[in-house]
Amino acid sequence: MTEGTTPSREEILACCRPIRASIQAVLAEAVKQCKKLDFDRAAKHLDLIDQEQLDDEATFAMLCDIALFEPNQRGSRVVDSFLDKRLCALPPPDHDVAHKLALAFFSMFCVADFHEAGGVWLDDLLKPGRRIWLMDESLEASASEGLVIAMRVFDAGPFYAGFGIVVHPDAEAVTLCVGTASHGHPLPVRHSLAAALYGDAIAELPPIPLSSADVMAVVATMNDGAALPPPKPKRRI
Repeated sequence: MTEGTTPSREEILACCRPIRASIQAVLAEAVKQCKKLDFDRAAKHLDLIDQEQLDDEATFAMLCDIALFEPNQRGSRVVDSFLDKRLCALPPPDHDVAHKLALAFFSMFCVADFHEAGGVWLDDLLKPGRRIWLMDESLEASASEGLVIAMRVFDAGPFYAGFGIVVHPDAEAVTLCVGTASHGHPLPVRHSLAAALYGDAIAELPPIPLSSADVMAVVATMNDGAALPPPKPKRRI
């Protein structure tokens, strides 16, 4: 891309697709740093009721997201531990993305417009005045102006990128969180905004058939047989 000129879609995609591949490689390696307690903590924050819920790919992705990026009781995050201890497991070209990815933040956004080179402009509803360019081909194809979403994003350099997990908060949650943030008060959530909105999205999923042996074998390998917590009352923001 030439400095001072608007990049073409072809140039943006040529830049974006390797970054997306690197994101997946980094996350796949980083989740290996999660221990039993990390997955247990994430499951508790999401109010997961039983192991069969992990048969849903989106639910499993949300579990890993919370385990990696949300701090534990000591204020430590698994993703930071990964950078300290396992970064060398990645090929050198992925190191830069790994460091940028660790700075990701979760927020509510409104689709403001479509970027001329690809992707969308998002207004951060919890930080007035912050508009970011998100390069996400899937969201670009499905979103409409004015759509409100919530997701974790990070500054990938020429644009922002997400992890592929997008949830749709209801109007009540948006109004409450935006109003609270506008007054500079902490958001009215038990653990984190991500855990609250992921948990609500999971609660709305249809019942899952009892056929989770393959998925749970993967989970058992990663977290040494972490047990899910007993049922909790449904959270509300």
